[in-house]
Amino acid sequence: MLLKKSFAFAFFLAIAGLQCSAPKHPAAPVAATPSPSGDSIPGRIKMSDLEGKPLSMADFNGKPLFLNFWATWCGPCVSEMASIEKISQQYAGKINFLALSNESPAQIRTYLKKNNFTFQFAKLDVSYLDVFVVALPTTLLIDARGNVVEEIEGFRNWSSAGSLKKLDALLEK
Repeated sequence: MLLKKSFAFAFFLAIAGLQCSAPKHPAAPVAATPSPSGDSIPGRIKMSDLEGKPLSMADFNGKPLFLNFWATWCGPCVSEMASIEKISQQYAGKINFLALSNESPAQIRTYLKKNNFTFQFAKLDVSYLDVFVVALPTTLLIDARGNVVEEIEGFRNWSSAGSLKKLDALLEK
C-alpha cells in the first residue's frame, strides 16, 4: 500500500514539474510571423479582459509586447511577478506588458487584490497547449510588428542585467 502511495505521489510531482518549471536555459529565439490563419503563437491566442470583453493581439500593435503565461498555483510564476512589475514601470510607454492565465477572471482578480501590480492581466480563453506553452511560466518577447523574437521558459528575474539587455534589444527590433 505504501509503495502504491509513493508511486502516485512521485507521478503527481512529475506531472506538476512539467507544468510549472524552475529556471532553465533560455530557449533559442523563435521566428514566427503572425498569419491570418492563426498558425503562429500570437495568431492562436484567444483572450479576454477580466470583465469578459474580447482582446486581440492587434490591441497591442505598434509597441513591443512582453507576454507572460502564468497561473496563480505556479510558485515560479508568482515569484517572478515582482520583477515583472518593476520592469513594467521601467519600460512604461515603450513596451506593453500582459500576463495571461487560463484561470477564471474571479481567481485572477482575487490574486490581484492581494498584490499591487500595475501592468495588464487577462484571461487566456484557450488552453496553454493551444498556444504551444508547455511550461509555466513562459514569456514571449514580441516585437512591434507582432513577430515572436524570443520564448523563455521558466522563472526569470526580469530586473537582472541579462533580462534588461533582452528588453533593450527588443526595443531596437
